[in-house]
Amino acid sequence: MRLLHTTTLEFAEFFSPPAYAILSHRWGDAEVSYDDFLYHRKLDGQGYRRVIDCCALAKSEGLEYVWIDTCCIDKRSSAKLAEAINSMWQWYTRAKECYAFLNDVDSDPATIIDMSRRPLSAEYHVPSAWFSRGWTLQELLAPRVAIFYDRHWIRIGGKLDDEILLEPSRITSIPRDCLISQFSLNNACVAKKFSWAAAPTTTRPEDMAYCLLGLIGINMPLLYGEGPKGFLRLPQEIIRQTNDESLYAWLENRADRDDTCGILPNDITSFRYSGEVRSADRVMRLPYSVTNQCLDIQSVIRRVPGEEIWLLALNCEYGSFTVMNWYYPRVNDIEGGRVKSAVKQTYHPCVIALTKVSNRYLRIAAGGLGDHLNEAYSYAEGTEVGSIATQRFIVRLQRYDNEYEAANIVLNNKVRRL
Repeated sequence: MRLLHTTTLEFAEFFSPPAYAILSHRWGDAEVSYDDFLYHRKLDGQGYRRVIDCCALAKSEGLEYVWIDTCCIDKRSSAKLAEAINSMWQWYTRAKECYAFLNDVDSDPATIIDMSRRPLSAEYHVPSAWFSRGWTLQELLAPRVAIFYDRHWIRIGGKLDDEILLEPSRITSIPRDCLISQFSLNNACVAKKFSWAAAPTTTRPEDMAYCLLGLIGINMPLLYGEGPKGFLRLPQEIIRQTNDESLYAWLENRADRDDTCGILPNDITSFRYSGEVRSADRVMRLPYSVTNQCLDIQSVIRRVPGEEIWLLALNCEYGSFTVMNWYYPRVNDIEGGRVKSAVKQTYHPCVIALTKVSNRYLRIAAGGLGDHLNEAYSYAEGTEVGSIATQRFIVRLQRYDNEYEAANIVLNNKVRRL
């Protein structure tokens, strides 16, 4: 790990690094690279000024070293870059302090026009653009101590401070317990974690997969230039390295959800409704494998009577909220009747629907979190004859747009009847 000394501004490499601070920030146009810092280039830019200010802050906190992604990674070497990205979660976790620099937030009371503005928001209550980065998730969740600073390096507050804690949760939809407790974060399923990343974006499409490696807890080779294929590789690595079936609990983004698709999503936004999914041991599952094109799985499955549609229950469930009201009558003609409300969360099985096209199975796009599939699953469950079978399925990982168009015309009619 390459660190920058806060006093001498010289680099040093460690296998067992000493205490250090780490910087989280949005990149600008004048960032200082490793080469720039070595050869004293761009000394008059904002990027260099930010490095110097970060070193001064860390030094004032008694820390001799800092790690800053712009200048501490030698991006000329693909091996060094891959090592840094695969190790970044650990580096943020081990940091003594993480400084989240919000360059679009001004907390100086003399310059604030709207005094009701939220502490981590820019003008007009818009959250800081720092939260729109895909890399923000690991930089917010991994450090034990994360402190927010405004554009003038004025301390706004720590992520666990009472006046700050609600803001990251509100902006990112990450539950408070996952921000506070590493145990809760580790127990969150893949679908829930992916739902937090459904809104943020990255400059390069493949970074949307790479920025999630530490959060999911897996490693995979980096291939810059592969574009969106980076995210298509990520679920396959998750299947190989974990048994988390919430990976299949997503909703297709297309308007026509009666169409067919692969069992894996095309992009992260398919998980935007998966925030209430959790893992659950609902089904006895034999080991299954993934090939370059298909998922080979053998499972107990329920067939919809009279249709070429099979319903596969997953080892996960999703929650829905119900508002419950209780009426308290008058007591002794003194207190008037009143209504007390409470929110109850109910969990339902996640179910996906499969249909056979040619010699392979495809997923019906509406699967995963659809209530109508749960009703159909319950109906098939109650059918006495021919509803349950143990069967081997070869399911497409992805659907190709030039395939199966004729079969979909028939399939659409079946799904509408379902």
